[in-house]
Amino acid sequence: MKKLLLFLLFVMLLNAKSLVHITPPPISKATIAHYLKIINSIRSHTQDCGIYGVKPPAPPLKWNYNLYKAAYEHSRDMAMNSFLEHWGSGTKYDLTGKIYGASDHFLRAKANGYWHNNYIGENILFGNYHFSPELVMKLFVEHDEHCPNMMNKRFKDVGVAFYYNPKTGREYWTVLLGVHHVKRYKY
Repeated sequence: MKKLLLFLLFVMLLNAKSLVHITPPPISKATIAHYLKIINSIRSHTQDCGIYGVKPPAPPLKWNYNLYKAAYEHSRDMAMNSFLEHWGSGTKYDLTGKIYGASDHFLRAKANGYWHNNYIGENILFGNYHFSPELVMKLFVEHDEHCPNMMNKRFKDVGVAFYYNPKTGREYWTVLLGVHHVKRYKY
């Protein structure tokens, strides 16, 4: 019993800095399936990642709702503050930054419930017109810096989100990829 109480206390402390602080718009199973079809099709073929070399096919990814929430948070933050960067803005839209004092893709994933992660990749993009998911993923795999994330065999999970700011006419996309390594404990 004592071990169980200690374990529960540990879990509560671990989750203390994790908040579900924004609810992204609902995403349909069809949209998720469409995103996964595009990404996994890219990953199923050898890709030339420019200065990072040719990458062999990689296993398919699975959708992760927590990564979707983190991706949406960052897309919204970038769109509302008109910037493109892996760090959060430090404004009221940088919700993870309010928790941790700063935010990056690791902290956003953690703050949105993607715990026990030790390896996160993030691809970001913006433009002045509506991108199709096909175009977004094509641009990522054709970019030397983003292609290695798309083709990384270690990644198992993915979340994709975009946010459109009608005031600026710009759309911001975020793709988060993760390993979701779950630590095992002996009792």
